Amino acid sequence: MTEDRRAQRRLRQRGQRWSELLMEDSSLRDHLNDEQATQLLTWGLAQIKQTAVATANLPDDAAEKRLEKDGTAVKLIIKGINDLIGGIGQPLTFDVVDDTMTRLLKNHRWLINQPLTPGQLKHVQAFNQARTAADRAAAFQSLLDLIQTPGPEQS
Repeated sequence: MTEDRRAQRRLRQRGQRWSELLMEDSSLRDHLNDEQATQLLTWGLAQIKQTAVATANLPDDAAEKRLEKDGTAVKLIIKGINDLIGGIGQPLTFDVVDDTMTRLLKNHRWLINQPLTPGQLKHVQAFNQARTAADRAAAFQSLLDLIQTPGPEQS
């Protein structure tokens, strides 16, 4: 096996555990329809792959720490979106929604290491409007757009 193939295999193996955790944990998407769950899992798996690639030159222990940090953030972001969508139409207090959104945003900032941009703030506002109108599809799309919006260094 060539060195290049070994490196590619090592990167796949690094991200595999976290990818499997996302795929196997149905509680992360139990309030989403199949299409929404697929979109969110696709985003999450891409984040894990991106982190694994970023660890290419790191020793295994350092790579595992980075994957654990980013994998945990991805998992908590997906859970936050699932919880927010599950709360639409339910008699939740504003504090619960606000707390969940705050945790989602903190984990997203931790993942991308960038502050919230004005474009992302617009997606939060769009989510709040869709939530008030009990429009689950629009609310989900706003949250998906929020986490997919590139930060200043990613654009």
